[in-house]
Amino acid sequence: MDNSQPLASELARLTGQAAGGFLTEENASKAVQSLSYVLRDSIPSAAGAGASIINARGRRESAGATDPVVLRADRLQYELGQGPCLSAWAEQRAIIIQDTRQETRWPKWIAAIADLPLRSVLSAPLTTEGRRIGAIKVYSPSPLVFDDHSVFLIERLANPAAVLLGNVRDREATQRLGLQLGEALANRDVISQAQGILIERMHLGSRAALDVMLASSREEGKPLQEVARGIVNGLADG
Repeated sequence: MDNSQPLASELARLTGQAAGGFLTEENASKAVQSLSYVLRDSIPSAAGAGASIINARGRRESAGATDPVVLRADRLQYELGQGPCLSAWAEQRAIIIQDTRQETRWPKWIAAIADLPLRSVLSAPLTTEGRRIGAIKVYSPSPLVFDDHSVFLIERLANPAAVLLGNVRDREATQRLGLQLGEALANRDVISQAQGILIERMHLGSRAALDVMLASSREEGKPLQEVARGIVNGLADG
């Protein structure tokens, strides 16, 4: 039986929700976490699963896992900069480890997971519209459990998963940009207020008032906006 069909439909449903805005309150971590459980149930013999959003520099932005063992194995990949998940992302192809005790690739990662109950690993890249979103993976405590059919299943699930996570990542990027712009505008306003206070108190020009704050910023080792906020708050307290 093709186990991928109902789970692909579930991923398509989640993707539709994301496109329709129903995941607005969700962040990428929650979406990735939900995806991990879908993956675990989709691949025969998988005891655990994980999904990761990875940025252009190969660093994890968000990750989810079905259990602490998978989370630990994933974290070790990011810390060591090597492992099947990162290779699947970088090489844009499915990666299989038939038995970690016989594996010679990624020696640092293999040594680091030696005490974990992980013997078989299958990972696949997440790509949508030419963008490398991240990677998904499943694990098993038994060797030799993943085969070509397992690869077929995980690759079939990877496309809707990539659309889902790409949608969530784009939304989060927009939200972060909005927060950054809001913070920048707030900082600009407080700096302008502080300039006005110094102009009035010290009878300075606009540039001279800014120079005073910059000098204080250097001397105190504080960001300019923090110095400005201190001046504004000092006036309010006074």
